[in-house]
Amino acid sequence: MRSYTFVISPTDIDASNTCFAPGHQYTDVPGRQRPPAWARGRRIQAVSVTRVLLISPVPDRDPPSGDVTYTRQLLASPPPGVEYTTYDQALDDGTLVEVGSRSAVSTTQGLARVGQLLVAAARKAEHVVRRSGLTYREPVRVFRVQNDAFDLVHVHVFSHLFLGTRPPVLASAGGPLRWVYGDAWGWSDRRLRIADAVDTLIGAAWNATLCGRRLGQANLFVAPSTYLQRWLLARGWNPSDIVVQPNYLVPPPGGSASPRSAHTPTLGFVARDFDAKGGHTVLETFARLRDSIPDLRLLVAGSPPPADAPTAGITWMGEVSREELLQDVLPQVDVLVYPSHFDTGVPYSAMEALSLGIPAVVSDYRSLPDLVGDDAGTVCPAGDVDAFVASMLRLLEDADQWDSASTAAAQRFNERFSARSQAPRLRTIYDLALRRKSVSDRRRRRWVT
Repeated sequence: MRSYTFVISPTDIDASNTCFAPGHQYTDVPGRQRPPAWARGRRIQAVSVTRVLLISPVPDRDPPSGDVTYTRQLLASPPPGVEYTTYDQALDDGTLVEVGSRSAVSTTQGLARVGQLLVAAARKAEHVVRRSGLTYREPVRVFRVQNDAFDLVHVHVFSHLFLGTRPPVLASAGGPLRWVYGDAWGWSDRRLRIADAVDTLIGAAWNATLCGRRLGQANLFVAPSTYLQRWLLARGWNPSDIVVQPNYLVPPPGGSASPRSAHTPTLGFVARDFDAKGGHTVLETFARLRDSIPDLRLLVAGSPPPADAPTAGITWMGEVSREELLQDVLPQVDVLVYPSHFDTGVPYSAMEALSLGIPAVVSDYRSLPDLVGDDAGTVCPAGDVDAFVASMLRLLEDADQWDSASTAAAQRFNERFSARSQAPRLRTIYDLALRRKSVSDRRRRRWVT
């Protein structure tokens, strides 16, 4: 019995062809399978599987976040010919070991146990430093991987180090930890400089890859935005070490936004962290807009109402599932407002709005302008209520402008953020990382200060 793996080639399918899902193995002559949305209507060809260990936050083991969504989207629509194993699966089956962890120490015998204990002691010392408040809390994860089990390792957001032989490593992150601690949690510039200095010393001690700061053992770094790419280049990174690849999303069902005349004019705001994502700017903007559009509504999903929050015209929906967001919330929304003061990339809720043809008005915070480009909405200075009010009025009161922005939003999603367009491109980046192994199997230091 032979196994087959199929990926989609660019040739259009004809009536005699059968489509298969990419990256899956079939035994002998497989039957007809339903391909993912991005692969439909294309001819298949047989190729070998690229086995990728995905060390990225996963549900149940890691806190809910956009990084968990990142993992889910890669698993839902893997690049052509890629077979993912998540890090929790690899830990369970023994192809990945977190060196110095309690389970690794307890299950290791002989001289190898001495090595485990030494790493455990170093990890404990690092833990004490990080919990002191001198630097960022996120530790360096120390791994050992079964070299012949995978062709490539993709590590997302975790600072890390691999002991022993390993496949090529590709790292990705939405940005450095100083963005989180400074922009979302209010650390001062002085405290951030100290945190960076201490983190730098820890990275040097481990020779580790630091999240968005140090390349370490990685062959390639994937930035989700041109903003992060420019930020890293300005801090001395080698241009050949960085590739820009937007995070992608499997297109949700449902098609497009409702026509503007189909319901009461409605704004949408989706965020778990009400303050960091600009919730108070949303409330002030909405209050001002109601002077001109008295029947305007606001739907707030993901956040409970803050103390003394207004209620007139506002529906506070709290936490909602992705299905509820797509089926119940976004179809009612005319314009998504997102005046965030913090994001390490382009938020998935905003991508989903674009996919339905909903224009977005966003702040100029870091990578957010990448979301709307020139015509899928508007970019306003963070915290500038006057600018948000003016932008909203143009979209809500001018049907032609809304129609144009709605069309541009759907087109921008399809070209830049859809799994259909971006999953194949991620495959080319994986291939680049694999090719770089022979010329860059070395330890490189890239510092960001």
